[in-house]
Amino acid sequence: MTGTAGRTGAEPLTASGPTVRSATRAARGPALVVAGVVLVGVVVGVLGATGSGGRLDPDAYSPAGARALATLLRDRGIPVERVETVEQVVAADDPAATVVVPAPQTLTGSELAGLGGLVAPLLVVGAEQAQLELLGLPVRAGPAVPVERRRPGCTLPLAGTAGEVDLGGPTYDAEGVPAAGCYAASGSATLLRLPSVGVTLLGDGTPLTNERLGHRGNAALALGLLGDADRVVWLVPRPGRTVPEGEQPPLSELVADELKLGALWLLVVGAVLALWRARRLGRVVGEPLPVVVRAAEAVEGRARLYHAAGARGTAAEALRAATRERLATRVGLPAGAEQAFVVALVAERTGSDRAVVGGLLYGGPPVDDAALVRLAGDLRILEQALTREVAGP
Repeated sequence: MTGTAGRTGAEPLTASGPTVRSATRAARGPALVVAGVVLVGVVVGVLGATGSGGRLDPDAYSPAGARALATLLRDRGIPVERVETVEQVVAADDPAATVVVPAPQTLTGSELAGLGGLVAPLLVVGAEQAQLELLGLPVRAGPAVPVERRRPGCTLPLAGTAGEVDLGGPTYDAEGVPAAGCYAASGSATLLRLPSVGVTLLGDGTPLTNERLGHRGNAALALGLLGDADRVVWLVPRPGRTVPEGEQPPLSELVADELKLGALWLLVVGAVLALWRARRLGRVVGEPLPVVVRAAEAVEGRARLYHAAGARGTAAEALRAATRERLATRVGLPAGAEQAFVVALVAERTGSDRAVVGGLLYGGPPVDDAALVRLAGDLRILEQALTREVAGP
């Protein structure tokens, strides 16, 4: 049978490329890995996002939440009110209350300015220089230090009662106002109390969290900071709240650190997966085709496709393009020469009429199959004439 020469009847047929089943099997492992990575990233992001399970949230039971501290305060008869907007804080402003601001970076300039005008004492956690300026505090923020066990190193009574605590984060130095700085690192305080303005700055909220509240003197410090108030107003900014135009905090400050780490992990895993799938095991090995197709059969098969589709124009253009290429090579014309120049040169070399040559090389589609056959013959005759002229006597 045509196309099976050289094969024996006992030889099984083999596919020349990957099948759907083999491709699916090869992609199954990477797809499962990617799906697992995405699932873990989503879970980590959901658990770490701001909300009922967010960091320093008085209603959160997670390790980074502050439910345990809120419970201790309530047991001591101090109500803890969780609010989500600065407007609610302003409405609850009272010199006998203490306002906790656990995430000042998520607040806009106008919101921080509103907090700076309160008469209630503030406990601000993790504020950096930009937030300190918006709050109107005469304090200079220094570089952040790691959270670790630190000694009070000051005469502040609540720090002396607490003793060693787990503290770190940004460091602070007061400028021109009375202040008490404790738990110093490199000469700057990680806890700074400003009695004249009623603000206490805490470099990091670790001592207030469920996970670390029972360690060292963390609970004593937390109760010393909040236990003297008649009530505690705890601000946990609500995602998606309405803020003035142009005051939205940067997206990088709104995205949880867990999500950032998850995205980085996805990139690393994707890069490793790409390197794994792109590995080369050695030189490329040639594989003989299972079926040999003769050139004449390929030409005949294409011609039958043209005929079945009635594509006489396409077939004619294929014949003309091949003829033009061969004629240009024989007379030394460059590729892409202009039509008028080609027609003039070929007509001159063959002694034919320019209109006839132009119609043969650049004419329209044949009207029927017989015209297509005549065109093929005329092109062959024109090419033979030019070949004889170039070859000479």
